[in-house]
Amino acid sequence: MDLRQLRTFLAVAQERHFGRAAERLHIAQPAVSQQIRTLEADVGTRLFDRTSRSVELTAAGRTLLAGAPDILDRVAQLGEATRATGRSLRGELRLNYARTSPVGIATDIVEEFRRRHPEVKLIIDTMTTTRSLEQLREGTLDAAFLRLPLADAQDLTVIEVGKDPLVAALPRRHRLARRREIAASDLHHERIVFWPRAQGPGFHDWVVEQVFEGCLPRTVHIEPDTEQMVRAVARGAGVAVTTRSRASLLAVGDVVFKPLASAVPASPLALAWRVADGSAPLRQLVTIARRLARSVRPPEIAARSGTAHRAK
Repeated sequence: MDLRQLRTFLAVAQERHFGRAAERLHIAQPAVSQQIRTLEADVGTRLFDRTSRSVELTAAGRTLLAGAPDILDRVAQLGEATRATGRSLRGELRLNYARTSPVGIATDIVEEFRRRHPEVKLIIDTMTTTRSLEQLREGTLDAAFLRLPLADAQDLTVIEVGKDPLVAALPRRHRLARRREIAASDLHHERIVFWPRAQGPGFHDWVVEQVFEGCLPRTVHIEPDTEQMVRAVARGAGVAVTTRSRASLLAVGDVVFKPLASAVPASPLALAWRVADGSAPLRQLVTIARRLARSVRPPEIAARSGTAHRAK
């Protein structure tokens, strides 16, 4: 007994007609008759009583009919499970988040990847843009979410995946703290708490250009990360600028976050990887990133063609 014979038997048993069973199976009627005769020979008994006017199941045929659908369903399920296992992506993917993108489009991309490819081992860390670029070039990292613009990125492929508005971190009692939004010019004469430029020169210089019109701000404190910047703001050291997504995870007493006016563009976020890399997990991550990317033009900056974002 093979599966083709069992499917033919089921069609005849349900149709009670060899001709209609042949039409349903898209085969010739003599082939249906031959398969039923072979099946009956294999099981050693008649399965149908045939007359010129009717086709009826024998007692043995009714026994086989009781179990045939379940057997075929289980075989189909087993086949699908086997194919799914064969299709499942395996391996390892090493990925860094930008420090300023702990939530939002980056995590959306990663969570979609996790859902679709649970067998892939994800090794994720949070790093500065500069350190992520170093790791990409060292080959210890497969891909990274980075703040644009980038300098000297000819060896990378970059996909812009989203934009993140900037916000100002202010002491709760600051004169600007009651405003719904802050104009960039409101910050020009404030004492500024900043991060080290070496952590991401492109993004650092972009903030200076967009918020402070290209003039170096009155920086009074340099802190190693956003959380320490905000704590310095809480102590009254000055005010700071960060991304909305990073601010959404910070709750520091005596600090309020206010959006910068729409005249200040949102900060672009990108996914970057080495041009020459093409592992299956990385290809799938890139496919998901492209699909989920939020209306960014141009959607891809091919670094090898010399059109990569560059720091000002």
